[in-house]
Amino acid sequence: MRLFLATLPTILLTAYSQIVIKWRVTSLADSNGESVSALVRAYHYLTDPYVVSAYVVSLFAAIAWLYVAEEYPVSIAFPTYVGVLFVVVTIGSAVLLKEQISGQHMLGLALILVGVVFVSRAA
Repeated sequence: MRLFLATLPTILLTAYSQIVIKWRVTSLADSNGESVSALVRAYHYLTDPYVVSAYVVSLFAAIAWLYVAEEYPVSIAFPTYVGVLFVVVTIGSAVLLKEQISGQHMLGLALILVGVVFVSRAA
C-alpha cells in the first residue's frame, strides 16, 4: 500500500499529461484540417497552453518519480507504476474522451492489476 501511495502522484500527473495531449492533438487536428503541413501542426501543438501544461506536469511527474526510485527497488516500483497507469489512463480516456473499452480490454486491465498486486507485495 505504501508503494501504491508513493507512486500515485507520478501516476496521476502522467495520466493527466497523456489524456490532455490526446484531447488537444485531436481538437487541434480537427480545427486545422488535413491540409496543414506537419511543421504548422507542430507549431500549433507546441504553442497550445494545454499541451504546454501537459509537458510541465510531466516534469513534475518525473520529479515525483525521483522519490519513488530513491525509496523502492525499481524492479518493483516501475511495474507497479506502469500497471496502474494503464488502468487510470484507460478509464480516464473512456470517461473524458469517450473512447470505447471492450470486454477483452477490461479483462486485460484486470490481469494487469492482479500482476501489480503480486509484484507490489514484494516491496
